[in-house]
Formats: sequence, C-alpha cells, structure tokens
Amino acid sequence: YETPEHLVVKLELAGIDREDLEITVNDRLLLVRGQRKDPCRQRQQRCSFRQMEIDYGYFERRIVLPRSIDGSQVRATFLNGFLRIELPKSSHAAHTAVTVIIEQAG
Repeated sequence: YETPEHLVVKLELAGIDREDLEITVNDRLLLVRGQRKDPCRQRQQRCSFRQMEIDYGYFERRIVLPRSIDGSQVRATFLNGFLRIELPKSSHAAHTAVTVIIEQAG
C-alpha cells in the first residue's frame, strides 16, 4: 500500500526466523528471499504426513516498485510472523543497491 511518504510492503511469513530472511533493493526492484526450515527433516527420525499445507524450503519474491525510492532510508521490521517494509518515496531517480537490515519489532 501507499502513504503520502512511503510505499509499504507487508508479507505474512509465519514459521520463518528473521535470520533466514534477506531483503535487497536494486533501483525499483524489491527482492525478499528466505527459507522456511522443515522441522521433520532436521530430526533423525523422519515424519510421515497424511496431509501437508505448509510449504517448506527456499522462496523468493520480486516486487517491481511503481516509483523511485530512497534506498538508504528503507526500513524493515519483523513481528509475529509479519514482515513490514517501508520504502520512502523519492522525487528523483537514483541507482540504489542496498541490503536492508531487518529489525525485530516489539
């Protein structure tokens, strides 16, 4: 969504640790990568599922931003399984390539 000052991206990432996420901004491309670890694969004795509705493993989301942003001021917070990324709008186009530090909120 958009506010007068920011573009805001919010992702539901239940069961993922903050340390297993990576956010980068390159010009107008926001890239969120991570991994949801399968607790059954980490045990010596494997689990046997009847039904599985949770995706485990590596994921990547690419979001094309509709306008230029100030990459040096991007802020990300992670709380209760939700990742919130605030991208300050910029009036001029600038080549930006940054890795965003994710803060633990709350």
